Amino acid sequence: MSYVKISNFGKGAAYAPMNNPLTYGLSGGLDNLFMHGSDRIDNNSREFQTYAAQYCAKKFDNFCEVMANDTKAQYFPNMVHSGSGSTMTHNWCDKPQTSGDVLLLNTARVKYLKEMTNGVANKMPFDHTVAASPSITTWTGEYMAPVYSIPQGHDLQSDPVMNRLLHKPLMSLPLLLNIHKNMHSNNRLSEITSTNLGKFYDNLKSNLPKFPAAQQNQITSMMY
Repeated sequence: MSYVKISNFGKGAAYAPMNNPLTYGLSGGLDNLFMHGSDRIDNNSREFQTYAAQYCAKKFDNFCEVMANDTKAQYFPNMVHSGSGSTMTHNWCDKPQTSGDVLLLNTARVKYLKEMTNGVANKMPFDHTVAASPSITTWTGEYMAPVYSIPQGHDLQSDPVMNRLLHKPLMSLPLLLNIHKNMHSNNRLSEITSTNLGKFYDNLKSNLPKFPAAQQNQITSMMY
């Protein structure tokens, strides 16, 4: 009979299928209680929303497609960026956000985040009851102000996250305007002129006079 060395103890837990963080959000209720011993972490929890955003920001795979296509209305608050300021969390779309919308927005907020002004990054385990659980990063701080931008050399045309945002731009308008503002202030708008995002900005500017005056002023202040 052989025993596991203390240096290796717990490492296998990270690779056990039942401890895959995605299973916490793709199931729920009694299933989570049976698999994980608790239903504390589900698709509406801060831990799962944060992990899913960070996961999909790195690689938007089939799991992300399934979550982004979830059309159930999102009645629970967005637990990831709910404290980032009213202009960033305001939904300009007439329809309520879906669970898929929340996943997509959170993913974009991670993917395009350049810095979080007045924010403190906090690393914590996804599930503190599981050995070798992956870490997630949450943000805390008063008057946090995210700065979003497109990295130099980034291929926007084949970016599944940006392409999805542009299919429903009113939902993500504050984020898209934030990107424009920071690209403009750094004289980098010319880098995206021929992309779908650049064309969206051109279309928005040409149609801006059709918006009510108050919205025109608000959009302009968020763009420049």
